[in-house]
Amino acid sequence: MSRISQVRASFMRSMRIFLRDKAIIGSSILIPIFFLLVLPMVLFQDVPTEFMPAVRGFLVIAMITLLIMSTAMSNLPGSIAADRDHDLYSKLSSMPVNPVYECLGRIATVFVFSGIGSVVVIALGLAIGAELVVGFMDLPLIIGLASVIVLFSSGIGLIVAGVVKSESAAAHVGVAIVLLNYFIGIAFPYRDLPDLLKPIVHVNPICLGNNMIAALSVGEEFVGYNPFNFIDITVMILLTAILFIVGLKIYSRCCWRR
Repeated sequence: MSRISQVRASFMRSMRIFLRDKAIIGSSILIPIFFLLVLPMVLFQDVPTEFMPAVRGFLVIAMITLLIMSTAMSNLPGSIAADRDHDLYSKLSSMPVNPVYECLGRIATVFVFSGIGSVVVIALGLAIGAELVVGFMDLPLIIGLASVIVLFSSGIGLIVAGVVKSESAAAHVGVAIVLLNYFIGIAFPYRDLPDLLKPIVHVNPICLGNNMIAALSVGEEFVGYNPFNFIDITVMILLTAILFIVGLKIYSRCCWRR
């Protein structure tokens, strides 16, 4: 099989699973939608009316980040563990399939599935009054930043899949990591975070990417600082590249054992 054929076959199979599994759709898309509708009435009910469009816009971005993390950190390792339980990798090991290209097909699934869910969240957010001021020239940068979040989250998901063998355990460990990242630096704007958490944000590519997208879409004043500085950008790119490569190697070595 050619490299492209291996990636395409893995992508098509994984995409069918993601679109048919109600648990994956519920945890990745429906839960962020629920939070998008409920959180303004629970956490931000005291916010003045004139600021609510910006708050809803920030929540749209936060929910998209939550959606990406849930897909890559929980559902991806869960699906890998399920395939391992079904002895898929023993079969693939006897075929001319390269673990790296098979894995890239799974990562492509995370990209496409996250993209579909993001469109749904954005459409709903705009319908309920979210304000997202995005210029045409900003779109490529926003897509690039979201891709960094996908790659970093996928790296974590691949590491979880390589270390945790059970499908249920892999999914639950992923959920725990998702919640940890969410409450560290995504649930609230940087300016509202406790001083103890702010340094952590600067070494977390997910939080950095989320803040950069928020600064472009909602405004730097709302976020509370300018995330587009040399140190933050360098840390985000380096850590993402390192973690994704490590995750790919762990997946190739641990999950493909006979």
